[in-house]
Amino acid sequence: MSGERQPAWVRANKRRRSAQWLKPYLDPYGVIAALLGGLGWGAPVDISDPRVRSKGRRALQLLVGPVVLGGLGVGLLAAFRAWTGIRFIGPVKVLNYVVTGSMFATNSHVHYRLPFGQVALFLAGVELLAMGVLAILPMPPLDGGKLVFLLAPRSSGWQKVRFRLDEENWGMLVLLLFGLPVLFRRLILVAIVGTMVDPLVRLIA
Repeated sequence: MSGERQPAWVRANKRRRSAQWLKPYLDPYGVIAALLGGLGWGAPVDISDPRVRSKGRRALQLLVGPVVLGGLGVGLLAAFRAWTGIRFIGPVKVLNYVVTGSMFATNSHVHYRLPFGQVALFLAGVELLAMGVLAILPMPPLDGGKLVFLLAPRSSGWQKVRFRLDEENWGMLVLLLFGLPVLFRRLILVAIVGTMVDPLVRLIA
């Protein structure tokens, strides 16, 4: 009957699905790294669909996310330059300053040298560009790591490396350690991504 109460297991499954609606988009370890270290990652793209047999199509799936993120970041930085009309040079370690929250601040992190809207536009552009660069790094579970093993030869050596880094989650552990200010005084992951992001930021903005 339509008015009959659903079994407990059905209601529990519905609650579980509603509570896990972000699971396809977020990686819990990436969230931890973002909260504590300022830079994290989302859930990797699933390319195991048997309907997608072409290697080129699967590679395109892995590239879409980083390209979209990087493109959005470039667009926001270009909009920042067009809005402000100034040529931003900034410090050498742009991404490090953005992550620590010290860019544009005068006294503490409350008073800004530029209007808040311009600051928010710049910070969003840098963060999106950084996420695009991070996603393409050749380390599982990131999309770049999956792309490397997708295009790599099917030799036993490559398969062992993929098994260690991906299946046994050693790649995840390395990323998490590099993303947290626990063992290192510097944020290693921010430094790695920053070496690629900083020149792009100064070139665009």
